[in-house]
Amino acid sequence: MTTASSALPPDAEEISRGGFNRFVGPIYKLGDSGPGGTYRYAFIAAERHMNAAGSVHGGMLMTFMDVAMSRTTRLAAGARSLSTVSMSCDFVGPGRLGDLVEARVRVVRASRSFVFMSGEILAGDRPLMNATGLWKIVL
Repeated sequence: MTTASSALPPDAEEISRGGFNRFVGPIYKLGDSGPGGTYRYAFIAAERHMNAAGSVHGGMLMTFMDVAMSRTTRLAAGARSLSTVSMSCDFVGPGRLGDLVEARVRVVRASRSFVFMSGEILAGDRPLMNATGLWKIVL
Protein backbone atom coordinates (compact mmCIF):
# COMPACT_ATOMS: atom_id res chain seq x y z
CA MET A 1 0.00 0.00 0.00
CA THR A 2 1.43 3.37 -0.98
CA THR A 3 -0.19 6.67 -0.11
CA ALA A 4 0.78 10.30 -0.52
CA SER A 5 2.00 10.22 3.10
CA SER A 6 4.41 7.41 2.25
CA ALA A 7 6.24 9.13 -0.62
CA LEU A 8 9.98 9.37 -0.04
CA PRO A 9 11.59 12.77 -0.62
CA PRO A 10 13.81 12.96 -3.72
CA ASP A 11 17.01 13.26 -1.63
CA ALA A 12 16.43 9.92 0.16
CA GLU A 13 19.52 7.67 0.08
CA GLU A 14 19.20 3.97 0.90
CA ILE A 15 21.58 3.03 3.72
CA SER A 16 20.54 -0.59 4.42
CA ARG A 17 23.43 -2.16 2.57
CA GLY A 18 24.18 -5.36 4.46
CA GLY A 19 23.19 -8.01 6.94
CA PHE A 20 20.15 -7.55 9.12
CA ASN A 21 19.56 -3.99 7.86
CA ARG A 22 18.82 -5.32 4.36
CA PHE A 23 16.40 -7.84 5.84
CA VAL A 24 14.31 -5.18 7.64
CA GLY A 25 14.85 -2.36 5.13
CA PRO A 26 15.07 -0.56 2.96
CA ILE A 27 16.02 2.24 5.36
CA TYR A 28 16.86 5.68 4.00
CA LYS A 29 18.90 8.72 5.12
CA LEU A 30 17.00 11.93 4.36
CA GLY A 31 18.99 14.94 3.16
CA ASP A 32 21.40 16.99 5.20
CA SER A 33 21.13 17.33 8.93
CA GLY A 34 18.34 19.64 9.99
CA PRO A 35 18.19 22.47 12.51
CA GLY A 36 20.33 21.93 15.59
CA GLY A 37 22.17 19.02 13.97
CA THR A 38 19.14 16.74 13.62
CA TYR A 39 19.78 13.74 11.37
CA ARG A 40 16.75 12.24 9.60
CA TYR A 41 16.03 8.68 8.43
CA ALA A 42 12.95 6.93 7.05
CA PHE A 43 11.30 3.70 5.97
CA ILE A 44 7.89 2.97 4.50
CA ALA A 45 5.84 0.66 6.73
CA ALA A 46 5.21 -2.54 4.77
CA GLU A 47 3.28 -5.68 5.68
CA ARG A 48 6.48 -7.35 6.96
CA HIS A 49 6.86 -4.54 9.55
CA MET A 50 3.40 -5.08 11.12
CA ASN A 51 2.52 -6.90 14.34
CA ALA A 52 -0.58 -9.05 14.87
CA ALA A 53 -2.58 -5.98 15.96
CA GLY A 54 -1.94 -4.23 12.62
CA SER A 55 0.58 -1.66 13.91
CA VAL A 56 4.28 -1.31 13.11
CA HIS A 57 6.03 -3.83 15.37
CA GLY A 58 7.86 -2.30 18.34
CA GLY A 59 10.93 -4.38 17.48
CA MET A 60 11.00 -2.76 14.04
CA LEU A 61 10.84 0.71 15.59
CA MET A 62 13.68 -0.19 17.97
CA THR A 63 15.75 -1.63 15.12
CA PHE A 64 15.10 1.48 13.04
CA MET A 65 16.21 3.77 15.88
CA ASP A 66 19.31 1.66 16.50
CA VAL A 67 20.25 1.99 12.83
CA ALA A 68 19.53 5.74 12.85
CA MET A 69 21.54 6.39 16.01
CA SER A 70 24.44 4.22 14.82
CA ARG A 71 24.57 6.04 11.49
CA THR A 72 24.37 9.40 13.28
CA THR A 73 27.34 8.42 15.48
CA ARG A 74 29.35 7.57 12.36
CA LEU A 75 28.45 10.87 10.68
CA ALA A 76 28.71 13.22 13.66
CA ALA A 77 31.82 11.72 15.27
CA GLY A 78 33.58 10.41 12.17
CA ALA A 79 33.63 6.98 13.82
CA ARG A 80 34.51 3.98 11.68
CA SER A 81 33.75 1.33 14.28
CA LEU A 82 31.25 1.64 17.12
CA SER A 83 28.81 -0.32 19.18
CA THR A 84 25.54 0.28 20.96
CA VAL A 85 25.99 0.47 24.74
CA SER A 86 22.39 1.22 25.66
CA MET A 87 19.15 2.44 24.14
CA SER A 88 15.94 3.22 26.03
CA CYS A 89 12.65 3.47 24.16
CA ASP A 90 9.16 4.70 25.01
CA PHE A 91 6.35 3.74 22.64
CA VAL A 92 3.77 6.51 22.36
CA GLY A 93 1.64 5.71 19.31
CA PRO A 94 0.98 3.15 16.55
CA GLY A 95 2.50 3.20 13.07
CA ARG A 96 0.19 2.13 10.25
CA LEU A 97 0.66 0.20 7.04
CA GLY A 98 1.88 2.55 4.30
CA ASP A 99 3.16 5.25 6.69
CA LEU A 100 6.38 7.08 5.92
CA VAL A 101 8.05 6.48 9.28
CA GLU A 102 10.75 9.05 10.11
CA ALA A 103 13.43 9.06 12.80
CA ARG A 104 14.95 12.35 13.93
CA VAL A 105 18.18 11.94 15.89
CA ARG A 106 20.26 14.54 17.76
CA VAL A 107 23.66 14.26 19.37
CA VAL A 108 23.26 15.43 22.96
CA ARG A 109 26.92 15.13 23.93
CA ALA A 110 30.04 13.56 22.47
CA SER A 111 33.37 12.70 24.03
CA ARG A 112 36.40 10.98 22.58
CA SER A 113 34.92 7.57 23.40
CA PHE A 114 31.15 7.98 23.73
CA VAL A 115 28.23 9.65 21.93
CA PHE A 116 24.97 10.36 23.79
CA MET A 117 21.87 10.78 21.63
CA SER A 118 18.16 11.42 21.73
CA GLY A 119 15.61 10.78 19.05
CA GLU A 120 12.00 10.48 18.09
CA ILE A 121 10.11 8.47 15.52
CA LEU A 122 7.10 10.01 13.78
CA ALA A 123 4.60 9.15 11.07
CA GLY A 124 3.69 12.57 9.71
CA ASP A 125 2.89 14.59 12.82
CA ARG A 126 2.00 11.48 14.89
CA PRO A 127 4.69 10.51 17.44
CA LEU A 128 5.41 6.77 17.58
CA MET A 129 8.46 6.44 19.84
CA ASN A 130 10.98 8.47 21.86
CA ALA A 131 14.47 7.17 22.60
CA THR A 132 17.81 7.93 24.20
CA GLY A 133 21.00 6.07 23.49
CA LEU A 134 24.70 5.74 24.23
CA TRP A 135 27.24 4.59 21.64
CA LYS A 136 30.87 3.58 22.22
CA ILE A 137 33.40 4.67 19.63
CA VAL A 138 35.76 1.72 19.15
CA LEU A 139 38.16 3.19 16.57
